[in-house]
Amino acid sequence: MTTRIPSAPAEADSAGTRASAATPTVRQWLRSTRFWIVLGAAVLLVAVVWTLISGGVRAGEPFASDNPGPPGAMALAEVLRQQGVEVTAAESFAEARRAAGDPADTTLLVYDTGFFLDPDRIAQLGDLADRIVLVEPTADLLEGLAPSVAFAGVPASEAAVDPECALPAAERAGAITPGSAAVQPAKAGDDGGIWCYPAGDGGFLLAQVETEGATVTVLPAAAPFDNEHILQAGNAALALNLLGATGELVWYLPGLLDLPVGEDAPSLADLTPEWVTPVLLLLLAVFVAAAVWRGRRLGPLVVENLPVVVPSGETMEGRARLYQRSSARRRALDALRVGAIGRIASSLGLSRTATVDEVVHTAARALGRREDEVRRILLDADPATDADLVRDSDALLRLERDVAAATDPRTSAPHGGPAPHGRPSHGRPAQGENR
Repeated sequence: MTTRIPSAPAEADSAGTRASAATPTVRQWLRSTRFWIVLGAAVLLVAVVWTLISGGVRAGEPFASDNPGPPGAMALAEVLRQQGVEVTAAESFAEARRAAGDPADTTLLVYDTGFFLDPDRIAQLGDLADRIVLVEPTADLLEGLAPSVAFAGVPASEAAVDPECALPAAERAGAITPGSAAVQPAKAGDDGGIWCYPAGDGGFLLAQVETEGATVTVLPAAAPFDNEHILQAGNAALALNLLGATGELVWYLPGLLDLPVGEDAPSLADLTPEWVTPVLLLLLAVFVAAAVWRGRRLGPLVVENLPVVVPSGETMEGRARLYQRSSARRRALDALRVGAIGRIASSLGLSRTATVDEVVHTAARALGRREDEVRRILLDADPATDADLVRDSDALLRLERDVAAATDPRTSAPHGGPAPHGRPSHGRPAQGENR
């Protein structure tokens, strides 16, 4: 080791001919930070396990044929495939038209809760299939494909309802559970069509009408046929009877691709509900009021004479607290060692360019101690606990005091022992020294 001694503790960090504090090894750093490493690994492991567990049930479109979640309809689609029905999912009118084969052997399921279909596109749906099933239809879908059907509000009861109609699919299925909506004839006394599952107050859970050569079945709610409720009562049987009557089923969920493109296309403002803007303005006003009410106010300027003198004791105490908080015992001891080595070297009369090894050798010779003992105090000791740090700092202080006492001209050296600065006492040369 050829590290040099500084002339003052403030020069301890310089490179080259100046001493530097020993930094902790990788093992020491790992030992001091093992708690945070274990905690981070545990958090990462929990995150990975949660991702793997939650990845099995992915979020998807409500009532989509590939959505295994509670609001999806994957269970119904898979059972239809097992019964030999070719189920094809479509997210746009172009896909639905490509998937539809012979209209006489095709059933078209339409679920448009996003209001993507305009009246012109709805009028073209009748060309794709002779059997159309509307699930939770919009007002435009009812007006375009089933004008004799109207909404009737919420069913009067949540109990299962018998069909009470002559529709074969409903008679075979039996009772089903009601959803959140019902339908009724658009005109009072209209006997056209088939009305099944009376829900009270003139409402029904199923309506089937003939419109321009197509048989349109209206199911006002999708909930009875999703993955969460499909096994209740006769829900599954009714859905299979309605959707499995033909060899092909086009599962059509309109999307953004069905929006009209051109000058008349709706803008973001057109698609935004009217209540959004007032709510945003109200939230902005509440935020501003809360900021004014609870915001931190700046006080008057304080005139302070500069420079500010900070006592060295406060600086030392603050740095000591930082070392204690980060458990940097080795760094704290190194800071003490740097200052002690400089003072010991000055007491021994060594030059500023002397190495630490020279200080250890000269101090051990002046005190009559072993060099490994002095070297451990000045360089090698590594405190593992606060008690070790206190013990090592006390040993460093005693060593510095012993060197100061041994090199004091007013103190005589012990008989036969080395004298201060390596010179013999009483004017006689030490053993082994040239006259």
